[in-house]
Amino acid sequence: MPSKRRPTSPIPPLNWLRAFEAAARHVSFKMAAQELNVTPAAISQQIKLLEDYFDIKLFERRARSLALTRIGALSAPLLSKALLDISRACEVIAHDTRRDWLVVTAPLSFCMKWLVPRLERFQERYPDIEVRIDATDELLDLRHGQADIGIRYGKGNYPGLHVTPLMSGAYHAVVSPRLLQKRDGLDDISQLQNFALIHTDWRGGRDAVPNWSMWLQAAGIRHPHAERGHHFANEMMAIEAAISELGIALVSRANVEEDLAAGRLVSVLDNHHMKQADFRYFLVRGPVSNDPVNVDILHAWICAEAGAAEG
Repeated sequence: MPSKRRPTSPIPPLNWLRAFEAAARHVSFKMAAQELNVTPAAISQQIKLLEDYFDIKLFERRARSLALTRIGALSAPLLSKALLDISRACEVIAHDTRRDWLVVTAPLSFCMKWLVPRLERFQERYPDIEVRIDATDELLDLRHGQADIGIRYGKGNYPGLHVTPLMSGAYHAVVSPRLLQKRDGLDDISQLQNFALIHTDWRGGRDAVPNWSMWLQAAGIRHPHAERGHHFANEMMAIEAAISELGIALVSRANVEEDLAAGRLVSVLDNHHMKQADFRYFLVRGPVSNDPVNVDILHAWICAEAGAAEG
């Protein structure tokens, strides 16, 4: 049987791409549908059309969960950036080149799990200051105005920027309590091999943030399949995978506080933690003397929120 003919144009309809990007970011057709104000069936249909268009599978559809294929995981972050660039271009067209808002750039997971849930308090206190979020794992150039404030995770070496330590960078092993019960608990480190490991493949490189290899080495554990398991393009997807009972994820404590409090996840093996003094969240900005007063206000508010969270 002859294979399907590849499309002559590499760009399919925008609605299909938006459906795939949202579903990939949430690892959920239902959550993507809520974001785009359509039905889950519409999301599923648009993604099916996109898969047929390229004659390739973007998702593995399972009975109780959803997972990106290899090509899906590779293309999703590129598509997120492309859609963001389109959105920025449309803003310029609509509002000319005058910018009267503040832009905060931070990793996607940190934005969705920590920053966005707190922004309502900022808007209540400062209703005249408009804040726009650039959720990306890529580093924008703050020195040349691509953003006003950045939140970065690493070791604090950001030449040419004003750097303020924000909060601890502790990473914890987390798992769904349902999966923990199914596997008869995890009271001893030796039982870790009974669980699949969930990995985040960071763009910044293998050692850009704590990973399972670091964690196991620090704990003095030899895991026969340390590199195997489920791999995701960003930490938010890894967190959702853990909630969906795919395995144990190693993630930033700051990004799972809400899920831990709600009982969707539990922290395990805390007595085998890794010393992470070199890894922290930092607040970065360009030369302070060039910033408007609203940047000072937002900077101070984020620092205060981080201090309250740590306290």
